[in-house]
Amino acid sequence: MFVNPFKRAPFVRLLPPLIAGILSQHYFQWPLFALLIILFVVLLAVAGVNYFAPKIRFSLKAGQGPAVFLLIYLLGHLVLYFYDVRHNPQWFGHVLNDSTALVVTVQEPLVEKKASWKAIATVTAQAGAGLMQLHAGTVILYFAKDSGPPAVGYGSRLLVRNKLQRIRGPGNPGAFDYAGYCARANIFHQAYLRTGDWQALPGRGEYVVTKCLLRAKAYCLDVLRKYVKGPAEAGIAQALLIGYREELDKDVVQAYTNTGVVHIIAISGLHLGLIYVSLLWLLKWLPDKKSTGWLKVLIILIVLWGFSIITGASASVLRSAVMFTTIAIGQFLIARHTNIYNTLAASAFLLLSYNPYFIADVGFQLSYLAVLSILVFYKPLYELWDIRNRWADKLWQMVAVSLAAQLLTVPVCLYYFHQFPNLFLPANLIAVPMSTIVLYGEIFLVMFGGLTPVATLLGKAVEWGITLMNGFIEWINRLPFAVTDNLWLNGTEALLLYLIIATMAVWWLMKMKYALVAGIGCWLLLAGVHSYCFWEAQRQRKIIVYNIPAQTAIGVVNGQRQQLLADSLPVSLYGYNVRPAQLLYRMKEGRVEGLFLSGNVIQFYNVRIAMVSHRLNYQRSSHKLKTDYILLSHNPPVTISQLAEQYEFSAVIIDASNQARRIQSWKNDCKALTLRCFSVPDEGAFVLNL
Repeated sequence: MFVNPFKRAPFVRLLPPLIAGILSQHYFQWPLFALLIILFVVLLAVAGVNYFAPKIRFSLKAGQGPAVFLLIYLLGHLVLYFYDVRHNPQWFGHVLNDSTALVVTVQEPLVEKKASWKAIATVTAQAGAGLMQLHAGTVILYFAKDSGPPAVGYGSRLLVRNKLQRIRGPGNPGAFDYAGYCARANIFHQAYLRTGDWQALPGRGEYVVTKCLLRAKAYCLDVLRKYVKGPAEAGIAQALLIGYREELDKDVVQAYTNTGVVHIIAISGLHLGLIYVSLLWLLKWLPDKKSTGWLKVLIILIVLWGFSIITGASASVLRSAVMFTTIAIGQFLIARHTNIYNTLAASAFLLLSYNPYFIADVGFQLSYLAVLSILVFYKPLYELWDIRNRWADKLWQMVAVSLAAQLLTVPVCLYYFHQFPNLFLPANLIAVPMSTIVLYGEIFLVMFGGLTPVATLLGKAVEWGITLMNGFIEWINRLPFAVTDNLWLNGTEALLLYLIIATMAVWWLMKMKYALVAGIGCWLLLAGVHSYCFWEAQRQRKIIVYNIPAQTAIGVVNGQRQQLLADSLPVSLYGYNVRPAQLLYRMKEGRVEGLFLSGNVIQFYNVRIAMVSHRLNYQRSSHKLKTDYILLSHNPPVTISQLAEQYEFSAVIIDASNQARRIQSWKNDCKALTLRCFSVPDEGAFVLNL
């Protein structure tokens, strides 16, 4: 019989109102004054109940639960409000202008990029008029490679003259919102600095603990780079051990993604679980006493949290660290095991109270969903098949765990990644044990990194193991049926898919027949929504001017076909900028009906666009040419006044192939002539629905 596991798990009941409050504050932006007034009224009402007569208090007892939920809901609002640095009166963005000079402290070692060195820095002061005023905020700094590597590292204090710009996303339909991603980390500005744009200041702004952890991370990287020679193998080794992903081979990462084992190279609960189990084994020699229990907990917490910080303190790692912290305290200090569901919910509650934007982190979502899915579905799945053979039973356990983890993560994966790894099961059955062996090998390699003969032997073994694992994953990826892509799932469809999973689970585990009926209803509703989305896609007609730096790309969409009129786009630019729009609008490349091209004119049904570019040779006409839009690309040597003499048009579109100086000049001219102007680099892709 199925037993409800949530009865004695208070945090399971408190977590939903906290999430609801966070989401409500994100979408509706309640002012602080209103939140405090509501909070004061609720607290006053709760406190005032104690002054009523016992009979009245008893009759109001049923309202205690909703009152607590309302308080937690308001807590979610307040947590997000105070987390947002823009509500801090000391935020540097409130005083930023053209003459502002900022004192910043670098928070990490420089990371080498293709054309620059990158670092994250916190703003500590504003310099000007002889005054130094404290200001809060974080910025991303890019140091140009106009000379050697800058003498900048963790703790360096710099004076940065104002080169800060607001971070913008790619601005293309369906593309990754980099600006939103940075905003959730309270980063809204970035700067590209040349040699004369900054100067080093005396003193350092560093913490001893952070410095020691960064040195440990640097030591691990040095050892891995020294003894694991292959570039692809070294990149996997660094990501597998300490989560350093800067040197990963993109093709290898794509192979891991397509086969459903990318979680292996993303530091997660698997890594902390292995470390926790290893620590328990290493500490077995200590006697089972309360005094040694404190020592065991202290050692476990130092190692787990130190590892978590070294690897970047991602949401999934923090979730595991909080969970194992709770388990260790319960096991060695309280001497009883905790409710795992309550522990899981409590860790999520604490993490969201610390950083409410973890709720939008894909790693956070997948981590919790995978663990919850295993907790709920593993045992019922495993009990479906009673196997007597010991090794076959072990294999079936691994299969059951992999299948259980997929049940609640599939909708999120389809929503974000639009593909499904068909061969995730065999890939995980081989790759997870192999990665575990490799990880232990790397731990021993780092431990014996100072003994060259031993380290050389271990490095060869680790490199060989990673080569074998990569070869297996790439072989799986090359199979024609390894992955199903082009699976677009919007938010409504993902929610309905979760409702289907939930109702089917209730029907299967709790034997409730009405849940089966509800599940069938959700299936029918999902089919209807899916059909409607495709019907909408078949009726669409659009013109899209994509936002691709230094490139011209125009997508003409008719139904589920797009004809791309573009410069020769590299595969990376196409995949990052155009591919997401194809998935969003459910379309494929091909020739479209209704499109006519003549010289520099694009005619799509009743819309005409005249392209003005230095790459196109065209003769001036003796009379005005009528068009709907003028598209400026590749820095044509013309002014808006000249265009107004040559064309009769309703608006000017400036694409991302133009220089910033020319774009600003054209925008000023359009403003002076009261003409409509759309700058793609500033406003994102131009999307015209016909």
